[in-house]
Amino acid sequence: MNTTTIPNVQIQERAEWFDNLIATLRTHELQLDTNTAPKELVDLYKNLMGNNIDELLKTNKAFTQQHFVSKIVFEFLKFLDKNLPAKLAFDFNDSEVLVWAEIEDNNDSQEKYLARAESKVNAMFHGYGFDMETMIVEKSDNLPIPNHYKVFKS
Repeated sequence: MNTTTIPNVQIQERAEWFDNLIATLRTHELQLDTNTAPKELVDLYKNLMGNNIDELLKTNKAFTQQHFVSKIVFEFLKFLDKNLPAKLAFDFNDSEVLVWAEIEDNNDSQEKYLARAESKVNAMFHGYGFDMETMIVEKSDNLPIPNHYKVFKS
């Protein structure tokens, strides 16, 4: 197999992709030339043209984290479907999405839904360097949602 070709990409699709990429670059050039580019775009090209790899990777890390955290939360909620706990909140750190869930006392089925959803999310995203960890508390524990968590449902 020739390793220099991109599989499943037709010549016309590839040509359109490159045309769109060049058009986007020219649009960015015009925005930069006319001082109408957003700050993020100015910073991106400043770092690209300045070969500032550290800043480029820092920006990439922030975009990557934003992308995967939002996908992880979305998939988690999708897996739970209508089985949301009484209280639910999220936080994230460098590579983990943290879940705080309060369930009714002795609600084993809710606990299983949460564990299953977490397992499915971890199976989907662990290969990208992101995981989820769920803290399950019962209502009778009478614990507040930690301050640094963002409340989704209470």
